Amino acid sequence: MGFLSQLERNVTWSLINLVARFYLRKPELTHLLHIKYPTFRQIFYGIANELFYVIGVTYGAKLNAYNIEITNACNLRCKMCPVNRGMRRKTQYMDFSLFKEIVDKNPGVEFVLPFQWGEPLMHKDFFKMVKYANSKGVRIMFTTNGTLLNDEICRKVVESGAERITISIDGIGETHTEIRGFDYYKLREKVLNLKEVRDDVNSNLEIDISMVVFNETENDVSTLYDEWRSVADRVQLIPRFVPGKRTRSCRELWRGIIVVLADGRVSICCADFEGEGIVGDARRQTLAEIWNGKKMREYRRAHIKGKFPPICENCNEYETDLVSKRFS
Repeated sequence: MGFLSQLERNVTWSLINLVARFYLRKPELTHLLHIKYPTFRQIFYGIANELFYVIGVTYGAKLNAYNIEITNACNLRCKMCPVNRGMRRKTQYMDFSLFKEIVDKNPGVEFVLPFQWGEPLMHKDFFKMVKYANSKGVRIMFTTNGTLLNDEICRKVVESGAERITISIDGIGETHTEIRGFDYYKLREKVLNLKEVRDDVNSNLEIDISMVVFNETENDVSTLYDEWRSVADRVQLIPRFVPGKRTRSCRELWRGIIVVLADGRVSICCADFEGEGIVGDARRQTLAEIWNGKKMREYRRAHIKGKFPPICENCNEYETDLVSKRFS
């Protein structure tokens, strides 16, 4: 790393630490924010989006990223997830041609997460998609339940060019096994094998562990850190979505990220598992057009006025002192 690159990295870390600690008052978000905003330019756009949220502007400053649901199929039936537990949307796999079209039509986006309400490693073209996005200069990060990480898949993940893999682990031991229906200790061996494959070739791939925090996992938080801090590059906690009266506007509408569903429709938010908050179609529009389009601005305007749409009015997050809410 050159002198100027190292200087930028050090200064951005300092800026983000100040934002997380003194503005958001959530110092535990420092690492996550640096992942999303690693350069001065990205920090500038992130601050601009936050400013628009704070002052109540119906436009967003800059679309930085998008979640792209390459499939909403999953091989697990987790207790806290609507997939395989009542989701009404048809199970779909996005065609590679549509994925390619979306990447091509939306240059300038900083990173893409090929994941939403499904297991991305179930898609036969997953690694082809990652390779194509990388060829266009797009950073790729994805989340997986880790159950498909055999030797071949581990090697492909490491060689794919993905910047970061996040493995979902909800609870320790029998808690995880009960919640997710897959043996915790088998999953741990798979993650350890992935780390070994990565380290053997000196790959820059970062491995994260993520846990959804709710009443069944809350008591495992400290143990999670103890068991995984020597394995993972980062351990993160995410509060579960729970029904509850919304009392303030949602930061997510301004954050700089949007969600493309498997059929190409675009939703306002990652919490919209049924695709009820559709604001555009990536097959017919660019994501930047949708991001500041009429429907998206109508949602922002409703939140500014405190007149929350039905999809938003009862959306809340699990309350605990152990983890910060994401959307407020």
